[in-house]
Amino acid sequence: MKLWDAPRSSFPYSFDEVVSAFWDRYPNSHAKHIISEDVLERKVTDNTIVTKKLIVKQGSSILKRVPRWISRMTDIRVVPVIEESVYDRVSKKLVTYTRNVSHLSLFELHERCVYRPSEDPQHHSPAFLTDVLRSVTVSIDCGRMSSVYEKVLMMGFKKSINNTTKGLFEKLEEKFGVRHLANEKMKMIKDKFIKSSSNLVTHVKCEEESEN
Repeated sequence: MKLWDAPRSSFPYSFDEVVSAFWDRYPNSHAKHIISEDVLERKVTDNTIVTKKLIVKQGSSILKRVPRWISRMTDIRVVPVIEESVYDRVSKKLVTYTRNVSHLSLFELHERCVYRPSEDPQHHSPAFLTDVLRSVTVSIDCGRMSSVYEKVLMMGFKKSINNTTKGLFEKLEEKFGVRHLANEKMKMIKDKFIKSSSNLVTHVKCEEESEN
């Protein structure tokens, strides 16, 4: 099993705005691989909203990174995943859990994200920033090659975060626009966030090269 914790990132929008866009993030121009999204269950209390969704995706480019001659994963065309989210308005947190529910004999990929108001004292307007903490585990049982497959899948997952970030930014800007105050600062935060997401694969490649 391979575990990865992403560096903290921040959206230049309030927590309530990010939560609203998260629930309505599909469709967007950066998620063309999403085939369908259905709410299976939703429980609403005074302080929480618990949602379970079935999201069906086209065969991920993550899986295509594994050479065809060594794995059946390259033949996967559709990947259904379960996404469970827990919104707590008192603690100001949105916690999401996503996992694949098919092809479990080949791989398991679990992602956990925590969205919360920024706690970074360096920012002058933390009320308009939302932190994202992301972690993922990949598990493959293929004998001696398992660790190699896990590294390849993890690299592909990190690359996909760039489109995930751009897609959520797209919905945020559609719903709330770009703020008139401190536009340049907000633009710098957005560009830095997207750039850090796109650089994650470069970082993991260097780590893996140093291990060899």
